Amino acid sequence: MSDTIQRFTFAKLPIRGEIITLEQSYQTIVEQHQYPQAERQLLGQALAANALMAEIIKIEGKVALQLQSQAAVKLLLTECTHQGHIRGLTHINQDMASSELDFHAWTRGGQMAITIEPEQGKRYQGVVPLENTELSSCLEDYFNRSEQLPTFIQLFVNDDKVSGLFLQALPANSQNEVSPEDKAGAFEHVKTLAETLQPEEALSLSHEDLLYRLFHQDEVTLYPEKPIAFQCNCSRERNERALKTIEPSELISMVQENDGNLELVCDFCSNTEVFSEEDIMTLLSSNAPSDSIN
Repeated sequence: MSDTIQRFTFAKLPIRGEIITLEQSYQTIVEQHQYPQAERQLLGQALAANALMAEIIKIEGKVALQLQSQAAVKLLLTECTHQGHIRGLTHINQDMASSELDFHAWTRGGQMAITIEPEQGKRYQGVVPLENTELSSCLEDYFNRSEQLPTFIQLFVNDDKVSGLFLQALPANSQNEVSPEDKAGAFEHVKTLAETLQPEEALSLSHEDLLYRLFHQDEVTLYPEKPIAFQCNCSRERNERALKTIEPSELISMVQENDGNLELVCDFCSNTEVFSEEDIMTLLSSNAPSDSIN
């Protein structure tokens, strides 16, 4: 499979890791909007990072990554579910964006939000400022602040493919009684090895070969592949629920001002749903309850 994520562990080190490759899903998402090269690279990094976070957090639900700033990145939003379904979008102020990706300049003064939304239970959101030169460094800060777990992330991207590597110290528990000094030393050991990884290796080697290249002196267990795929959950029913939240008089005016047809375009996948004036009147006359939008 071209789009997979895999967990791995070290037999003698209190470290866990993940490795991801996105190809088909990445190309599908960026080509739906014909994003320029630098913009698609940033979105590719965010998609891989989001999937890595969703796998490490391990909830039944979805995890979202959102960037916002007053600079070039007006909005970047990605989502990944526990089934491995991803989607994403960006809105870039092209007047403030350079032809090559400059993360620090593009997100100056902005913030990053990580939203964890379980199917059962409370929604949680953590927000951190965007103060670093790379998205990976901002995510490392998030884990260091929110969970106090040393974390190292590498993200590699070209026009066709994304690769990501995630390393994190294991949280303390009764089966993991390692002194803080030993844990810090182990983490620095694997981090130093991971820092030797070159982009061309990350984007060409298989997961197994890449881990052998980095950690062949350590005993690594690589777990089975989990597929990742683009999937958008937009639907006509969701659009109908959204329309029900609008005042009836305003909704009727909107459809009349648009020659009797109201088009709703999904920001994520560009799918278009058309509602005629007759559709709107039927919707307004319906006695179905107005559900909240997820």
